[in-house]
Amino acid sequence: MCKYDDTVSIGRCDSMSDHLLMGSAALSGYIEQVDARKIRPSKTPLRNDSGLLGELTASILEKGLLEPIVVRPIGNTFEVVAGNRRLEACRRLKFGRIPCHIVELDDREAYEVSLTENLHRKTLNPIEEGLAFKKYVDKFGYGSASDLARRIDKSPSYVSRRIALLDLPEKIREQLLLRGAKVGIAEELLSLDEESKVELTELITEMKITSRSEVRRLVGYLNRSAEDGSKGVGEPHGSYYEIVETRARVIERTLTKCIASLRQNMGRFDDAMGSLPGDDSNSWVVSEALMWQRRFMNGQVDDLIKLRKKFRLAFKSSR
Repeated sequence: MCKYDDTVSIGRCDSMSDHLLMGSAALSGYIEQVDARKIRPSKTPLRNDSGLLGELTASILEKGLLEPIVVRPIGNTFEVVAGNRRLEACRRLKFGRIPCHIVELDDREAYEVSLTENLHRKTLNPIEEGLAFKKYVDKFGYGSASDLARRIDKSPSYVSRRIALLDLPEKIREQLLLRGAKVGIAEELLSLDEESKVELTELITEMKITSRSEVRRLVGYLNRSAEDGSKGVGEPHGSYYEIVETRARVIERTLTKCIASLRQNMGRFDDAMGSLPGDDSNSWVVSEALMWQRRFMNGQVDDLIKLRKKFRLAFKSSR
């Protein structure tokens, strides 16, 4: 970690800013204690909010600011390039001067550095990444998706897939992404029409499907149904309901297999118990213990049978 004097050469500071890259060149610049009143947040923030700052503020209070805020000079002030949350935390702590890594960057370079840090720290959710990538390509016109991929050390397909997520309906983005579901599941929905996307999202949420391969299978089924001229997802007996019924049958079949497996094991258990000698006290103690275990296994079978019955009733009532 660098020791911060009033003005210190960048040298080999062990900080995040020392590892931020633009293309293949590391950031140059110098570190200086900057008046907090002269620092303003980035004009193109990548996050919608600063998140919870309590832990960060407590860490800075205890250990100091371990990583300087990356800023660039704008007139007589400085604009944050990377470190908006650290700036806010330092302001809450009433810092008069803040260690900053001062660099000369144009708008495009500043945006790339900000993206690089946020991707490195994994602070953006997939939708925020997609929005940031789209702004780079479309709103600001800084370059193509391939250009951006090279600048932030990601594959072109990664950038394109994140931008494609923005084509999903808002309802899906909220349900599948902002609430923590796997981004791969959302990517599987991209080939569907708008109505099918919404219907399948409701099914995924209702049935708590978390497997990307299962979602891919369902999407393939819907696409094949559309090609064959089958009824749409939203029609009374269309593929949406067929998918629900198929999944219900799989669940019931799984429960039935579990019940049969336990019963089979109980039979083997009984055979093993039959080999105990019955003419001494030790055998009696062991036999009682084993009988307790058998009753427990029988109770598990009963519980699974009740669960299967409840599932059948719940599924019938939901149709």
